Amino acid sequence: MKKVINFAKEFSPSLIALALPALAFAQNLPLPVAPTGVNVPQGNITSLQAVLQLLCTVFAWAFYFLIVLAVIFVIIAAFKYLTAAGDPEKVKGAGTMLIYTAVAIVVALLARAIPLVIGSFLGANGVSSC
Repeated sequence: MKKVINFAKEFSPSLIALALPALAFAQNLPLPVAPTGVNVPQGNITSLQAVLQLLCTVFAWAFYFLIVLAVIFVIIAAFKYLTAAGDPEKVKGAGTMLIYTAVAIVVALLARAIPLVIGSFLGANGVSSC
């Protein structure tokens, strides 16, 4: 537990500094548009197409969040490698962080692919624009 607390104390200012520009530009991201010919009222899910569009929106946000997080962790892992000074424990920690980053990228790609796969199984048209 102490390692987690020390890690948080050490890297929280740099994580905040990296996250603030992304949060500032978050307001300018284009929102997913409902497919042509589908009437999706705000707050009401009345059809299969609306459910799939909601899934597209949720998974799109998860994709962007995980990609930004992966970039941050690659930078932190590179910093750990550079500052390891031959310490095998620090090098191992940086390698573990890179493995977790690769897992995050795979999960992000799955978050992008899942709505397309579900849409193709259910025969929904218009989900390919996710």
